[in-house]
Amino acid sequence: MRRVLPSLDYLDRGQGKAVVMIPGLEGNKEFWRNQVGAFSARYRVVASGLLKRQPSSQSSVIVHAGDVVRLLDHLSLDRVALVGQSFGGMVAQEVAIHHPDRVAALVLCNTTDRPDRGRLGMNLFTLATFAHPLVFALPRSRHKPYLRWVGKHRGFVMDPSPGNDQLAEYVVEWGLRHGLGPNLERAVAGIRARTTERLSRIRSPTLVLRGSEDWIISPRTTGRLVERISGARLAVVEGGGHCCPYTMPGETNRRIMEFLDSVRY
Repeated sequence: MRRVLPSLDYLDRGQGKAVVMIPGLEGNKEFWRNQVGAFSARYRVVASGLLKRQPSSQSSVIVHAGDVVRLLDHLSLDRVALVGQSFGGMVAQEVAIHHPDRVAALVLCNTTDRPDRGRLGMNLFTLATFAHPLVFALPRSRHKPYLRWVGKHRGFVMDPSPGNDQLAEYVVEWGLRHGLGPNLERAVAGIRARTTERLSRIRSPTLVLRGSEDWIISPRTTGRLVERISGARLAVVEGGGHCCPYTMPGETNRRIMEFLDSVRY
């Protein structure tokens, strides 16, 4: 069932223990299309979008975390497993820190606790990353070949996995669906985010998941999350990139389900 809470779009399917999924910077619930069907056979899955906001000096990940809590209240969900991808993982951290009683389990996918330049430098990855947005100025017939080149060099969210073509379609269709303003607002919020010194306050069982080919989130960053969150587990999706839930859903889903099955709530 597709519902709207003010201007927050979300999908609510299945029955059982609740799993709430938060997307990345582009803010669309459609990012989770490869998880909704698989997980709703065993769980109640809520795939949420992000609210559209314009950039301001008040742009903050904490504001988006408040939207998630309001969604839980709207759906009368007391405790949930929270799954966050990239920017959504930053949002999920804030929910777990400020509302520990609401988060029974936490899955942080390809995310960080603070801005990190990763592998940016004088290399093809940097060139491909900054060239990535130019795809929106190209004719549709050039989208896939262009994003294949970006993916070959792991530019921005793209990767060299077999699912790169499907991710390319998603990026073109949904990447700017909310408009430049809301995307910029989330980017500003992400740049300002700092949870590093507060990660120890997370008490929920936590899985930190990373695609091995993700060059945006470094192994050092992932290691910092695992080290600072008490009892956190690490899962690496071999061959997956920054958006491995989309490009390699089979292996990603298996890792997340194994973790959720081990948590009682």
